[in-house]
Amino acid sequence: MFELDLIVFIKCSGPNAREDNLRDSLVSFARKNIECDYGIYLTVDPHMEQAALNIFEDSEILKKEKLLELKISNKSWATDYNEFFDKYKNLTKWILIAHDDIEFVTDDFFNKILGEIKGHEEKIGWITSTSEYYYKDEGRVLTDTFRAGYHLDFDNWGAMFQLHRMAHLKSAPPEVVKQSLHLLDYPNRPVKIHGPMSAMMLISTNAMKTIGYCEDWSKYTMLIDEDWSLAALKNNLINVWVPNVFHSHPLRRHLRPTGNKWETEAHNGLVKKWGFDTGAYSQGVSISVEELRDGFKGTNIPWSSYRNSYDWEYIDE
Repeated sequence: MFELDLIVFIKCSGPNAREDNLRDSLVSFARKNIECDYGIYLTVDPHMEQAALNIFEDSEILKKEKLLELKISNKSWATDYNEFFDKYKNLTKWILIAHDDIEFVTDDFFNKILGEIKGHEEKIGWITSTSEYYYKDEGRVLTDTFRAGYHLDFDNWGAMFQLHRMAHLKSAPPEVVKQSLHLLDYPNRPVKIHGPMSAMMLISTNAMKTIGYCEDWSKYTMLIDEDWSLAALKNNLINVWVPNVFHSHPLRRHLRPTGNKWETEAHNGLVKKWGFDTGAYSQGVSISVEELRDGFKGTNIPWSSYRNSYDWEYIDE
């Protein structure tokens, strides 16, 4: 019997770590998950220890007993996550992995996601919700909710998925994009995706055991979402987007001193493990689509290569 419904794993580290971001992430989760039996596992750089403690001391809604562990670490994200998973994998039914700069928006966030996927849990790997930050807040035709996969419309990034009707606005001024949100095309219930980006990733402990540990390619999360998505698909699980549950990411992006890091190391690790790279290639893969389909036939890895990103395949079909 599991002791908790859900454990939230957040690592707050590096030059972009901020107390206000972490506070908003944790407090918004507490506000939006009042009816959930959850715990929080938090790992932080040494300089963030007191800031993290302050959040639990100061907040009226974020109870101190919800903090399962506050770990001070200079280790890589993968090392910290794998140590967490080994310790807690038999104590919770679900794990939610989040960045330290995310706001949870939808009321009863976790339970609403579970309600949307009810009856399909055993076939699901990763689950994500919707962030509308880039097109609603910044006026950019871009989403950071999904990995791009190998879709036929890969070259149209970021006007993929629900933004596919906005391709002509990719270079438009922000105010024009914000005035054109009627063009958004959302599915009306959960759909299959290649995989989520790492800002918000929800998974059952059983699926996590099947998929396996996080690859330790770099200091932080670069391409761990791609690798884990592929691992789920290789095991014939499906990755899912629940479109009517919302989070917002990132927080205070304009205050970040640095952007992406350790890209070379992560891509090298991906190629060594999978035999191909992802990125600015034809349909997003460094080998031919035919090689991908043949090399991974019998798995769900080539699934996206046969369809446009907006050709929704509902999980109940």
